[in-house]
Amino acid sequence: MNIRAVLKEVTAELAKAGSPSAKLDAELILAKMLDHPREWLIANDRTELTASQKNNYDALIKRRLSHEPVSYINQSIEFYGLDFFVDKRVLSPRVETEMIVERTIQDAPPNGMVLDMGTGSGAIAIALCKHRPDLEIVATDISNDALEVARINAVKLLGNDHKIDLRMADIWEGIGTSFDVVATNLPYVSKDYKKNMKPEVLNEPAIALFGGEGDGLDLYRKFYQGLNEHLKDGGLVYHESDPWQHESLKKLAATAGLVPCFEDYLILGFKKPNSKPRA
Repeated sequence: MNIRAVLKEVTAELAKAGSPSAKLDAELILAKMLDHPREWLIANDRTELTASQKNNYDALIKRRLSHEPVSYINQSIEFYGLDFFVDKRVLSPRVETEMIVERTIQDAPPNGMVLDMGTGSGAIAIALCKHRPDLEIVATDISNDALEVARINAVKLLGNDHKIDLRMADIWEGIGTSFDVVATNLPYVSKDYKKNMKPEVLNEPAIALFGGEGDGLDLYRKFYQGLNEHLKDGGLVYHESDPWQHESLKKLAATAGLVPCFEDYLILGFKKPNSKPRA
C-alpha cells in the first residue's frame, strides 16, 4: 500500500475509535517512523511502504488505539520550538506552559536565579536556558525517573556542558537558595476529577497530574507555606492551574504577601513586594 492509502485507512480506524485528531495522529506517527517531516508525506504520498514498514506502523497504531499518547509513541514532542524526548515517566509538556517560559524570559533580571519546580521532562528549564543563557537555573522534581528524562533532554538540547542544576526535591526540601523567579508546574488536578479525564491523559504519570482531592491544590499550599524564604524581594512566581482554581491560588499567594501581576487562561503570576523602602 502507498502512503496515501495507508493514511486514509488508519485515519478512519482512529476516528472510529474516538480520536478527535485522527488524521493528525496518523500522519505524526508515520512521519516519525519514516524519519521524515510530516510535509514529506504529502509530497510523497504515492510512495509504497515495504511490508516491514507497514507491520511496524500497524504496531504503533495499535498502541494509539489503546489511547497511548502520540508523544509517547513517538518519544518526541515540540515545546517552545525544541524537540523534547518524552516517555511514560513524564507528563507531555503542554503548549499552554510555554507562557511561563515567555514571561520568565521577559521578566527575569540579567544573570538572575530561576527555580523550575516540578521540572518533569525539563521543558521549562531547558527552554529558558536556550533563550536566556545568562540565567542560573535550578530544576527540581520529586521523581528520579522524571529527572532522568530531564537529564537526557538537557544533554540532547544543550550539550554535555549545560548549566542547569538538576536536583531531586520535594517542594522546598534541600533548597537553600533564594530566587528572582520561581516557575512552577506542580500537579493541580483533583483526584475527584479522575473519572472525567480523557483516557490519553490517564496514560500519563499520576504523580505529575494529581494534586490531591477536593480542589487539587495540596502541593500549592505546601509551596506557598515555604515560599517567602526562597523568593527575593521583587521576585516573581509563575505557575499553571485550571481557571476555576485561580481565586483560591490568589488567596494562597496573598497569605505569603504576594500580589497578582499576570493572569491568563491557565497561567498566574505573582510578585513579592520590596520589603525595604526606596531611599
